[in-house]
Amino acid sequence: MKEKDLKRAYNNVLSQVISSSHQYLFAGNLFGDIFVLSLKELDKGREEPPGKLKIFPQGSSVDINCLQFRRDFLIVGTVGVVYGLQWNEDDEVLSTKRSWEVKIPMQSDAVEVPDVNSLWLSPDTDTLFAGCGDGIIYQISLEDGRIERDYRGHTDYVHSVVGNSNGQIFSGAEDGTVRFWSTKQLEQTSMIEPYTKSQLLRPDWGKWIGSVAVNDDWLLCGGGPRASIFHLRSLESTCVFDFPGRVHVCDFVDDSVFIGGEHNHVQSYTLNGMLQANIPIEHTACYSTVWQTAPIKFMSI
Repeated sequence: MKEKDLKRAYNNVLSQVISSSHQYLFAGNLFGDIFVLSLKELDKGREEPPGKLKIFPQGSSVDINCLQFRRDFLIVGTVGVVYGLQWNEDDEVLSTKRSWEVKIPMQSDAVEVPDVNSLWLSPDTDTLFAGCGDGIIYQISLEDGRIERDYRGHTDYVHSVVGNSNGQIFSGAEDGTVRFWSTKQLEQTSMIEPYTKSQLLRPDWGKWIGSVAVNDDWLLCGGGPRASIFHLRSLESTCVFDFPGRVHVCDFVDDSVFIGGEHNHVQSYTLNGMLQANIPIEHTACYSTVWQTAPIKFMSI
């Protein structure tokens, strides 16, 4: 099979991010390609796909698992490494040389180097949190590229890590738990196990948590178990969403909840669970979504 056919048959876009200027979309796939699109191209009101899609190959051995953006740097998470590439917005060029890289430590009992599955960047402290295949979340200082500490407790690989403005970190993993952490404490502060709730459990699909989202008061999560909102103080589930597939993506979008995963539609709900929008997608699954409301209002799935 030709490489082009292989890419078509086996490729996935797992990650996307928008530049700090809100003018460019970056997307990465399993064959090591990073695509860059100027969002001004979307503002032309045309039916056909926009032009000027730039491609910056990272090498066929580099899975682009997750992306973040800080100032003029694209941050890439792949197998065992987090690295930064400088983005020149005037020339629309992504550097071919890594400006810095941080290697994820291998545990003494590990058989293989852990994947970096999820990145969350604290906008207040310029600290990066990497959820990895060894079940550990690593806190990385972007000032000097040092791993400042790690968060241990998960017994299987971490799928999703996010945080909020209160210095709290939240992680969902293959072990079926969502764990709450504080940057000021060594141990986890709380934990929920959605699969233990009968209204959330879907035995055929397992207990794993594929995605976590949070704001100041609420936590949203799902995976094998149904997507549900939990109140952060009481840790009680207040709403269950009727998304029919396994959940790989969830987020709060304005006053709504957005959910995607292994289903031929992505869906938007009110906070009390009423379906607002049922958006068809061309693939059999959605693994990544990014959105913004200004200056160009758009969502990329």
